[in-house]
Amino acid sequence: MRKGIIISGIFPSKSLNWVMRPAVRSEVYPPAACDVNGELYQICGFENEENEYYVIEADSLTHALNMSVDIYGSATLNTVELANLTVICDRTDISHSDINVFSERNIKGRQSFGTLRAVTGFCPVLKRYLSVKDVPLKTIAVFDKLKNDCRRYVKNTVEDRDISVGDFRKLVNLLFDMQSQADEADFQGDIVKNLSIKKDNARISFMKQFSELTSPLAVKAESPDNFETGKLTFSFTAENAGEYESIIKKASEQTDRVKEIFRFFDEQNIS
Repeated sequence: MRKGIIISGIFPSKSLNWVMRPAVRSEVYPPAACDVNGELYQICGFENEENEYYVIEADSLTHALNMSVDIYGSATLNTVELANLTVICDRTDISHSDINVFSERNIKGRQSFGTLRAVTGFCPVLKRYLSVKDVPLKTIAVFDKLKNDCRRYVKNTVEDRDISVGDFRKLVNLLFDMQSQADEADFQGDIVKNLSIKKDNARISFMKQFSELTSPLAVKAESPDNFETGKLTFSFTAENAGEYESIIKKASEQTDRVKEIFRFFDEQNIS
């Protein structure tokens, strides 16, 4: 960090506050402010209003924001703070790629930053949870796609007990998979048990229909990714050229059956 000076009797006119963690007095005293083209931006000690500040010149807002993160230590940043940084970048036209912590955490791409923006709109209960639990952005993105009643259930669960990241992920994924089939009765009592039973029954029904559709095929049809997508692997075993030719011929006559299988996938929203 460049050498600065301590100035008394001032108060920065602007703040780059992105911090969300337990309200304890900053270990940095006096708090620091960056002079960016004559404008003072507070970069730490946001929870306190002091009479003097350690003022340092910064080349740009990007430089000031990176210094702010460095003061707290990039390794300590939680998800909500990363979300707040994202919004500050948007508001001040700072490129995400110029903020070092995003590169260090391998956060890139429209989807990742879109998920972080969504976090800033979450209720206080979920923000508190995400500020102390390292929930993957992929799981948060799934949560953000939940219907309101499912989101409310997650919020209530987090508020009632300190669930682990693993349990949070399982709950969110279960609700996402089953929200279209969930009804009011499922939200009474143990929703996880209720929806798990529904999911198991739906899985059994799905596999039964898939088996009925594929069993007449001359080749074996399998999902290489457990039906996460509509891809299928078709395979067969032949002991000689004659058997190979016979299987190929029969398989070529079963195009309508294969089309029926993929129509079934479309009906199940598997693509």
